[in-house]
Amino acid sequence: MFKILGIDKEKCIKCEKCIQSCSVELFSVERTDDMEKKIHFADTYRFCFRCGHCISVCPTEAILYEGADEAFNFKEAKNPSLLLSYEDFMKFTRTRRSTRVFKNQQLSEEEITKILEAMRYSPSASNRQNRHYIVLSKEEDIAFLANKVSHLMVKARRYLKLKYLAVPFTSGLLRKRLLNPKTKVRLDDFFKKKSEGVDQIFFNAPCVIIIHAPSYSRMTASDAGIAITHGMLAAHSMGLGTCWIGFAQEYLSRFKKGRKQIGVPRGHNVYGVFIVGHPEQEFLRAPPRREIYLDWRK
Repeated sequence: MFKILGIDKEKCIKCEKCIQSCSVELFSVERTDDMEKKIHFADTYRFCFRCGHCISVCPTEAILYEGADEAFNFKEAKNPSLLLSYEDFMKFTRTRRSTRVFKNQQLSEEEITKILEAMRYSPSASNRQNRHYIVLSKEEDIAFLANKVSHLMVKARRYLKLKYLAVPFTSGLLRKRLLNPKTKVRLDDFFKKKSEGVDQIFFNAPCVIIIHAPSYSRMTASDAGIAITHGMLAAHSMGLGTCWIGFAQEYLSRFKKGRKQIGVPRGHNVYGVFIVGHPEQEFLRAPPRREIYLDWRK
């Protein structure tokens, strides 16, 4: 496990940048009997949450650590804006689309690994980094899960047949959907296409990535969402298409048996499912978005 061990006294130039960067104040200045200044590291109560700020700010790479890969050195690290302007960033993010039409082409292990690597470096609450991934790239495994997720639609159709009995006992969004005539139309269309062999769950994507984790705080789901966003943007940078599959996430979140069947360990829940593949469609422009809801208290 990644652990800060201390300071290399030979390399340390006593600039105190590690002291300034540590939010839990594990670095301090000590004075010897002859008033020589020394930088000291102590983590008696294991407050360190391995954010790595001390490693990032040290000009002489004097921070000692173990259980992690080497720090990433590159010239733009001091000024990341040199890598990507705001204008280019907005072009990049606005051209990402939810892809549901894919080429009949498998992803390489290298492509999938790059996406996972981007997700590995996504931020998490208290830097827990406690997210786990399952990758499905075999056609039969994806088809198996798609068939299981379809059971949600079977249940929905049953409820719909009894809607007038169920409505008095429901409220909110469920009540609204039961009474909405579109619901029946969509369910009928789903089962019609399913009978024709059309994949309405994963859209024949060659890869499904599932993120699961123990519920360590109320931030667990947010951490998963950030990781998936990193993965989607990484895929976009490689010319790949992605789509978050809410039906699959809902099924795996609800049914313990479903989680067990795909290898999610006991005590973990599923916080996101998305598909990846080579997009069949070519998008020519970025569509508009509605204005954000904003309460700016200046």
